[in-house]
Amino acid sequence: MKQQNFLFVDLISSIFLLVLLIGNFMGLLYITDGSLVISILGSLFLVVCYFFVVQLLKKNKEVMFRNKFLHGSLLFWAFFLFLGFISFNLMSHFINIEYNCKEKIKTEATTKIRLVENMAAVYKKRAKDDVLDYEAKLKTKLTQYKATKNNALRNELAVEPYKVDARVLNDPAYIDVNQVANAKVAPYQLKIENNITNIEKTISLNSKKYQSVFDNWKRLSLVATYSKLNEYVEANIKLINSKIEELPLDKTLLNVSYNKKQLPLNSPSKLNKLFPPDLALPLAIIIVIHIFILIPFLSHKVRGYRNSASRSSGPISNGGNQLRGGHIEL
Repeated sequence: MKQQNFLFVDLISSIFLLVLLIGNFMGLLYITDGSLVISILGSLFLVVCYFFVVQLLKKNKEVMFRNKFLHGSLLFWAFFLFLGFISFNLMSHFINIEYNCKEKIKTEATTKIRLVENMAAVYKKRAKDDVLDYEAKLKTKLTQYKATKNNALRNELAVEPYKVDARVLNDPAYIDVNQVANAKVAPYQLKIENNITNIEKTISLNSKKYQSVFDNWKRLSLVATYSKLNEYVEANIKLINSKIEELPLDKTLLNVSYNKKQLPLNSPSKLNKLFPPDLALPLAIIIVIHIFILIPFLSHKVRGYRNSASRSSGPISNGGNQLRGGHIEL
């Protein structure tokens, strides 16, 4: 029966250790910028420390009672409280983000994802307008040159962005304006269509992937994705501007301004200044969890012990073992 009781209370304690492990893991996940390995190892280490300190407290319970808690085993309590302090901070950080920062994070992420999508739309419009403008100007200049044989027009058509073949320009009377214009415009049109398709496909896939993380609040990938949002925006600005440089006429680069500041999810102290947490909830959760974690200690029965006078005459027997007042069991 005692063995069954031992297993039962340890099972209850283990269940709440598992709950604490999850809470610590989530807190560490935010602090470590989404590092799964560090978060798993850190939370496991804390739980292992909890388990062993509870076992040590249980083993030394009778010694503590005999000495009215004025005993070296109080160091175990100090370590237990230290672990509780760490867990409280991790839990409060996790709850603060979940309850106070969630909507802010979602809004910020959606804004930046939409910004990238808008840049793609701007490029698409600019590229199509630019190639049409290029075609119209080229035809106009070819028509004027054919009619006037003006040297200034010839020089203009011979260089970028038109760069009409010199052999064509040498005999203006036989210039087929539409044929020459189509030959120059077609490569630009093909390149622009390919660029638009590739950009739209890439951004569409990435936008869905990023948005899904925040809409569905995928905690395991949330912090890493959030921390890379600015990089995502900058990478797409660079990509689109590189394609703008390939346009025939308007090569003016996009000058995109956006709020690059992000919430300090990896710093509880900084985040608490922006979003003061309600400490009552995490404190209540931590207290309840720690009470259940201590069940093996609380339910462990100690033998009745003699008064100080009788103790001085000899050690107390405990099933063949002798418990002495100053001994700590490890």
